[in-house]
Amino acid sequence: MKHFYFPLILFAFSACTASGAEPEVIPIQVRENLRIVYQVTDDAAHDGVNKGLFYARKLINTYQTHGINAKEVHLHLVYHGTGIAAVVNDEARKRLGTEDTNPNAAILAELIERGVQVELCENTMQSKGVKPSELMPGVKLVVGAYPRLIDLQLQGYAYIKFE
Repeated sequence: MKHFYFPLILFAFSACTASGAEPEVIPIQVRENLRIVYQVTDDAAHDGVNKGLFYARKLINTYQTHGINAKEVHLHLVYHGTGIAAVVNDEARKRLGTEDTNPNAAILAELIERGVQVELCENTMQSKGVKPSELMPGVKLVVGAYPRLIDLQLQGYAYIKFE
């Protein structure tokens, strides 16, 4: 009996792929009060900027392309761990062991201008010896990454982790 189903499934799969039909694109269904929080724990780069920042811009652009007003998108990026290097000035980056200048200045300014909340864990900042004056413009401090992530999730924010 088991062997009867396998050829049937294989035939159905072959028929679907052989027809050449384009797959249906599922549209964005929730179009207002979108709440998203990214947890960014590393300074990994994508296309020359921090991965969390890159994908934050991509997400906002996707929503905009699909006619969703930017005021409906509430996006927070919570940085901690080695992710701190993405949101501090060049002097602090050097002390943290990152010799290059911060490549994120332009995208940070753009995202903050577009309403994205970029936040840094105060505990991480203190443990790494970074002063508040060394944060990039517009970056906010939170008492701790985990309490902030919990608060936002309990407020209904969708959670995405970047490593």
